[in-house]
Amino acid sequence: MSNFQKKTISKGQTVANRLKNSRLEKSLSLDDVSEQINVQKKYLEILESGNYQDLPGDIYVRNWIKLYGNFLSVPVNELLLDYKLEKTLGQKFTAVQNKNKKYHWKFLGPHLLKRALVVFVVLVVLGYFAWEINNIVSPPQVKVFQPENNTKTTESVILISGQTEKEIQLSINGELILLDAEGNFSKEVNLSLGLNNLVINAKKKHSKKRVIELNILRESTE
Repeated sequence: MSNFQKKTISKGQTVANRLKNSRLEKSLSLDDVSEQINVQKKYLEILESGNYQDLPGDIYVRNWIKLYGNFLSVPVNELLLDYKLEKTLGQKFTAVQNKNKKYHWKFLGPHLLKRALVVFVVLVVLGYFAWEINNIVSPPQVKVFQPENNTKTTESVILISGQTEKEIQLSINGELILLDAEGNFSKEVNLSLGLNNLVINAKKKHSKKRVIELNILRESTE
């Protein structure tokens, strides 16, 4: 009578683990099993990974588990019961995941996206109005080409020239100065002996005033 020792598969193992462990215990390769039971190696690999959803269908899965189990002398009834349990649990888990995804999509779905889009548009519009208001109330830019501040001269007249924005009210020492089409201006100003303080004011219709002060020292020629 030959010695026969029944090997016990540890509880808690999945069908995939039981098949793989039994094969390894018998020192068989997947190629060996594929040749013996006439099931492609790639399907055996999927069986041993437990990714049953990658197999052609439930009928094939059950049939291949029977063939594989019989070949490895693993109780087929247990394997099929475990497979059924794993499949049921997997379906419940998938259902829960889908429910959560549905909930998240409902929470983060079209309504929220629509609200987010509305908020975005409102922010853009408010930003545009803020920019427009700032552009309206900001003092205009003024460039003075000549003279430089703190200039010294012996001349009795000095030419002030520069450029500003169009449609700007610009004055020098209170006298309104006309601008050309490009916003350029020029004005000859009489100087008295000593320190002359020239004030350039520029203002748009509703803006703050831009004030530039030039100190010009007229020295005596004597």
